[in-house]
Amino acid sequence: MPDIRAVIDPEKCEKCDKTLHCPAKEVCPAQAIEREEDDEPYFVNAYCQGCGKCAVFCTNKAIRMV
Repeated sequence: MPDIRAVIDPEKCEKCDKTLHCPAKEVCPAQAIEREEDDEPYFVNAYCQGCGKCAVFCTNKAIRMV
């Protein structure tokens, strides 16, 4: 089975109100979504299981599976 991982489009993610919780981050069973000190989101690819839950729950459709 090919490796599937999630990628974030930072421009779309920036539309998210950072003062609120991130639904995609909350549903990730691997806790693979983090934010840099400047609030830039990123995935810890070593943790990502490729399940796709984050992409489904991202309210801004900023996450896609590749």
